[in-house]
Amino acid sequence: MDTNSIVEQLVSLESRPLTLLRSRQSGMKTQVSTLGDIGSKLSALATAAKDLGDAGVLGTRVVSTNDAFTALTGSAATAGRYGLEVTQLARASKWRSGAFAAGATHAGGTLALTVQGKTYDPITIADGASLADVAAKIRALGAPVSASVISDGTSSYLSVTANDTGHPIGGSPAQALALAFTPAGTPAGQAPAYAEIDPARNATFELDGLSFTRQSNTVSDALPGVTLTFKKEGGAAEDLVVANDPDATRARLQRFVDAYDAVMSVVQRQLSPAEGSDRNASLQGDAAIRGLQRRLQSLVVTQVTGVGAFSTLADLGVKTARDGSLSIDPTTLSRAVARDPGAVNALFSRASTGISAAAADLVTSYTRAGDGVLVARQKGLGDTIAALDRQAETLSARIEAFRTNILKRFASMEEAVSGYKSIGEFLTRQTAQTKG
Repeated sequence: MDTNSIVEQLVSLESRPLTLLRSRQSGMKTQVSTLGDIGSKLSALATAAKDLGDAGVLGTRVVSTNDAFTALTGSAATAGRYGLEVTQLARASKWRSGAFAAGATHAGGTLALTVQGKTYDPITIADGASLADVAAKIRALGAPVSASVISDGTSSYLSVTANDTGHPIGGSPAQALALAFTPAGTPAGQAPAYAEIDPARNATFELDGLSFTRQSNTVSDALPGVTLTFKKEGGAAEDLVVANDPDATRARLQRFVDAYDAVMSVVQRQLSPAEGSDRNASLQGDAAIRGLQRRLQSLVVTQVTGVGAFSTLADLGVKTARDGSLSIDPTTLSRAVARDPGAVNALFSRASTGISAAAADLVTSYTRAGDGVLVARQKGLGDTIAALDRQAETLSARIEAFRTNILKRFASMEEAVSGYKSIGEFLTRQTAQTKG
């Protein structure tokens, strides 16, 4: 008799409650994970809505052609025409040593660098060092400068240039870069004779008649949302024209739509799981998820009053499909941008009642630590999972005791059967002897 097989089958039958409990527990763990995923996607939705509320929905682009500068618009740029004249380009300070003939070496001593008003620890230069050795020591200093040896075919020079253009606003050009060499003793090497050959300059420009000074030729704080890069100085003022861009606007609005769809798709899958899927692992019928579905749907039809020509997302061309996902009608959006661009932005940015504020309220109510709907649901599931763990420990102990008891019973039975078998064999032998 296959005792082990019989014992395992009996134990398997006894373990069915534990198996069902573990299956239920596994489904709950999946639900907790799904709730966490929904919470993460809700946070992404709030971020997307906040971005549109803070920086605006409208996308812009530069439509003018300019020679003295280029311009790149960002999310905070607004349409308009501006007069811009670049009067001076920023330039980095450059220093150079005197000419070193072939075989000539650098005098020993110390070399101190000051860059943008900061003085670095002096470099010790050994007498007889090559220009390449000195350049390497300057680079190793960590100062924001470049150092290299250049040659005109006859003589070599050590060239040191500041990495950054310009000098501190209101300060002296001498603060941009300064080299000070102090010889040690009576060196045999050649004195370097460092001198500034190209002083630092700041960029200067006029924007709509206002004068500006900046250290760099790239300026992003003069015109909100626009990054200017200066290329040529001294020309006449040029018109910088920034226009609303429906395509860029659609791309910005699409990020909100994508974030919304990411949440809604998970919610819809949970409320309507595919046929044959594990219902224990889904949130079908869960009141929190069904409530979230309604809140998301209401967000799309939220009416924002007092912002201009539009009051809902539908006015911007945002449409809801049968599966709950959103899409954007580019024609409707383009017409909205042309008709009332300010209202397009205000629909999201309106304090307290705008789409951005409504999305923030929705997300907060579901994800806030302590009392958020999803947070509370996760905690409830976590508590149940912990309780099931305790039940599982009790059942496991009971099953193990059952296994031990069955094994003992079978061992006793096998011992009895073995005894009966011995008696039978003895009687058989006795019968045989008697007949003989």
